Amino acid sequence: MQKLKIGMVGAGFIADWHRNAFITLPEVEFAGMCRNDSGANDPQATANQVALDKKCREWNIPAYPSFEAMANDPSLDALIIGSINPFHHAQILAGLKAGKHLLVEKPVVTEIAEVDEIKKLSAATGKVVFPGHNFVYRGAVQKAKQILASGALGRLVSSSFVSSHTISEAHATGWRAKKALSKGGALMDSGHHLVYQMLYLLGMPVALQAFCSRQVLVNMEGEDTAQVNVKFADGSVGLILQSWASGMDQGISGIRILGEKGNLIITDALYHNGERIDGDVEYGDSFKGQAKAFVDAVRQGRAPVSTLDDVKNTLRLIYAAYDDEGKVTRFA
Repeated sequence: MQKLKIGMVGAGFIADWHRNAFITLPEVEFAGMCRNDSGANDPQATANQVALDKKCREWNIPAYPSFEAMANDPSLDALIIGSINPFHHAQILAGLKAGKHLLVEKPVVTEIAEVDEIKKLSAATGKVVFPGHNFVYRGAVQKAKQILASGALGRLVSSSFVSSHTISEAHATGWRAKKALSKGGALMDSGHHLVYQMLYLLGMPVALQAFCSRQVLVNMEGEDTAQVNVKFADGSVGLILQSWASGMDQGISGIRILGEKGNLIITDALYHNGERIDGDVEYGDSFKGQAKAFVDAVRQGRAPVSTLDDVKNTLRLIYAAYDDEGKVTRFA
């Protein structure tokens, strides 16, 4: 079988995780990259070009002069969109029109209306748009889903999805600090992982109330901490907490789901009623599971575990959290 040839836009740290995952698959060739900026007038252009050239030399792959050149290379079958948030939408449309399958880093897009547009073009072109929701490709999360589906926890009572960590100075002062580029703060960025995992495990809530705060990263225009309270149709309640204000999260970060008859905890492993069930929780390994699922989506037509509908619902929840602090939003 001919190898699936993949190119990537963006030479930041996330490129290493994707490349390291895809090169473990014998049916894939990681075949080129282009830089992550809007052109010669972008103030980051020089730094981005240096980073791109360095990685391409190390990996012995071509460096494309632009996204357009890479997207229109007929030798490539698929692209990984790893550019910054405001470039995703246009690059997704261009990639689909060029006949490429796409794996798109989160947030896939930052405008709700764009999701339906992408779904229509994906269907029209017959090309996959695969959300980069890598955390649901952890074995521990998928096993937790199976346990929940079995009814072993009985009636659900409550859940929490918590992540607190610091971010680098470059991230805190770069494009993420500007709402015009990021469209939000910690919740829109890292919090995406918590929201789409909640949707995968528990489904869409029926009500939401949230509070956001900027406590430590005061130079940022968005929040460094967000707390989101939700209620589900079965009556259970949940919490999402994402913070960039503290790395002192030992014993705090993780997923916890409480039922009448049992509980699930995902921290350094998946625990069911205190028994260690599955140790597949590592960040790097989640990219390997995601890479395999992307190839299966392209080659075998298997649907992603986390879909474009989940992208839309993730954005619905995040924007509801940003809308009028403390207001209760209800979902049909």
